Amino acid sequence: MIINPSAGRGKGTRLEESIRKLVIQELGDMEIYNSEYPGHARKLAAELKEKCAVIVAVGGDGTINEVVNGMMGGKAALAVIPIGSGNDFTKMLRLPKDISYAIQVIKRNQRKRIDVGKVGDRYFPNGMGIGFDAWVVRESTKVHKLRGFLIYLYAVLKTVFLYKNSMVDVTIDGENQSKNIFLIAVGNGKAMGGGFYLTPEAEFDDGLLDVCIIRSLNKKEVFLNLPKAIKGNHMDLEQVTMLRVNNLHVHSELGIAAHADGELLGMDLKDLEISVIPSSLEVIFNSEAE
Repeated sequence: MIINPSAGRGKGTRLEESIRKLVIQELGDMEIYNSEYPGHARKLAAELKEKCAVIVAVGGDGTINEVVNGMMGGKAALAVIPIGSGNDFTKMLRLPKDISYAIQVIKRNQRKRIDVGKVGDRYFPNGMGIGFDAWVVRESTKVHKLRGFLIYLYAVLKTVFLYKNSMVDVTIDGENQSKNIFLIAVGNGKAMGGGFYLTPEAEFDDGLLDVCIIRSLNKKEVFLNLPKAIKGNHMDLEQVTMLRVNNLHVHSELGIAAHADGELLGMDLKDLEISVIPSSLEVIFNSEAE
């Protein structure tokens, strides 16, 4: 088990002792590690991926991203106890926020193989974003007094007044187009940003990535359509294109911001090569949820 004490704005530290007790009580003795700095969870997972049957990530989407990047190519399966601010990936595992229940899911040990996305040399089990939502990620890291979805909603509202649309060249499964975009969301999972369902029909075991391209928007359009994106009702808007792809390449002459699972990749990236690796990760999921 790899615990991120910083997950959920310090929730990991507050809950660590009770999680340790519950896990040992329900699952028996196990090796328990704390991630101590950015990248440490990835390092730990890389060291454990061949000798462990299961690696339990205790944290949010950022923690899961690190652990998955460390364990890819190994024999261990991924389990999650969600204590992050967003917990978007665990929606696909159908995990509740209740820690005791999440531990019972691990105990039942129902498994499936899922796809994993890749951008450059970085893996993302849930999703990545280009443009506006990457700016939102940057702003969300500056928010300290709010929790959960409110962090991202506040960051969205602030970013609306900072962000400018971007011209990019997009190559999708070999076909090139130039577009002035507000954002491009690439989903292996359905939701990003703590509950924005930008790719609501995505399935993480279909061998494809769902892509939401939103063309350039003015501020009025952003405020008008933002509630629709929260609920996943934006797909029929004229400003929106929804696709399913194996791979895509995004080029920005001036540079553009991007994130993977809420972890900022950079603010002025020129080229992003994105692809899917089908059935590349085994996960423990909640088979009893509808």
